Amino acid sequence: MVKLTLTKGLQFIAEDARNNRIVVDTNTEFGGFDQGFRPMDLLLVSLAGCMGMDIVGILQKKGGKIGAFSIDVEGAKADDHPHKFTKITVKFKCEGDYRREDLLRSFELSRDKYCSVIGTLSDKPELKFVV
Repeated sequence: MVKLTLTKGLQFIAEDARNNRIVVDTNTEFGGFDQGFRPMDLLLVSLAGCMGMDIVGILQKKGGKIGAFSIDVEGAKADDHPHKFTKITVKFKCEGDYRREDLLRSFELSRDKYCSVIGTLSDKPELKFVV
């Protein structure tokens, strides 16, 4: 469970069940304070985090030694509302002692089987609103 609490303007504090917190905000021109993650950026963070954990975990299980790992994620948005992502590009950089075919296979497994963020994006969940 995640809880968002309005702090000021259109800025929120998001808190998870383990008391971790982040600021969710928007540009000042839209009523925010430009001091936190935008909601759509958090979607990209979720995708990168999910895939990163899958890939590194799989590589380690296959005996790979990861020295450095990073993911750059960029989303292209539609011009019209709701300005959803029409294309997401994920770039991986992995350094260490591992087999390249294991890296490629771990990416495929994350994309096609394990990443719950991709699974959710691929198949819209039922949304239930309670007031």
